[in-house]
Amino acid sequence: MYPVLLQRGSLVVHSYSVVLLAAFVVAAVVRRAESQRLGYHAQPGYRWVSVGALAGAVLGSKLGMLLYVDRSEWRAVFDELWRLETSGKTVIGALIGGYLGVELAKKLVGIRHSTGDAFAVAVPLSLGIGRIACVLGGCCYGTPSNHPWAIHLAGADRHPVQLYEAALDLMLAAAVFSARSTTRQAQHPGALWKLSLIGYASIRLLLDPWRGDARVWLGPWSAVQVVCALAICALLFIPRAMQTARSTG
Repeated sequence: MYPVLLQRGSLVVHSYSVVLLAAFVVAAVVRRAESQRLGYHAQPGYRWVSVGALAGAVLGSKLGMLLYVDRSEWRAVFDELWRLETSGKTVIGALIGGYLGVELAKKLVGIRHSTGDAFAVAVPLSLGIGRIACVLGGCCYGTPSNHPWAIHLAGADRHPVQLYEAALDLMLAAAVFSARSTTRQAQHPGALWKLSLIGYASIRLLLDPWRGDARVWLGPWSAVQVVCALAICALLFIPRAMQTARSTG
């Protein structure tokens, strides 16, 4: 909608880049404050967790584009894997890659407990801000709509699905923040991060039918919805099954 924030001669400042940078800064500040609150910063090797998260998120955001293109186009995704400025990125892939990057970093430095709670508020908060960047940049647009609140993008009046998600992401961040001081959270490290991930996967599962940009369909479900549904099931049931197995063993 408003792709250029400022233009002075050859200097062009894109609104998408400015707002996305703000999202990254907010995420970094909140994550650092939370890691200090939880005492993670005092642990040897913890700084590598952030490195793993960033590297995994960048790589995952690129590979996540496989969910949006036909198999015939997979080669192009791999060819552009390291050319960050030339191809798309996806939040779902970034979250999966960031999660795996953190787990690998923890294994390498010998951290055996959950560290995800430091990201629990920061991630949905930054995603909410980032979706505002998507509106300004005209990407991740919705399906055609004749509602009064529709916005004109990609040649049609469309659902402002980016704003729908921004509102839900910010509500999720507020809900996770309010759960920080509960007794249950204090007794179960990783519970906040689990809540944050399940919440975001649920948001994407709900909103994906209103996305109008290209993606892969598996019958009536998009590939993104399938991944989100599997993630929710894994987060809800796998830890419980493992706990039951340990208690009966």
